[in-house]
Amino acid sequence: MSRDWLGDMINRDEKLKGMGKPLSREVLEGNVLDRTIKNAGYVPQWIAIQQDVRDRLGKIILLLETPSETDQLNQEIAEINILVKKYNSLCPTPMQKMLISLDQAKSQIKSWE
Repeated sequence: MSRDWLGDMINRDEKLKGMGKPLSREVLEGNVLDRTIKNAGYVPQWIAIQQDVRDRLGKIILLLETPSETDQLNQEIAEINILVKKYNSLCPTPMQKMLISLDQAKSQIKSWE
């Protein structure tokens, strides 16, 4: 390999898939970074927390329909509220949510969907 590594790369006769063909409209439109992040499967932390809160609220609603101890429910609500506070610190300001209360859990799950 010579010192001109870029020249060596250009001079290779490798044929790449799609070489010499025009780029598709998809590739040319939109934000390249956003598309790359989405294709890589990256999920921002605040969205992961949002999904976790939604799943936990669903479990609480199921527990509310069955006879269960309120201490256990209150402890679960407290843990969810810790996640809500973390979510609020990470998400964009217009997307911040209220803390969860046991009385309002059924109506509050709609805002987490």
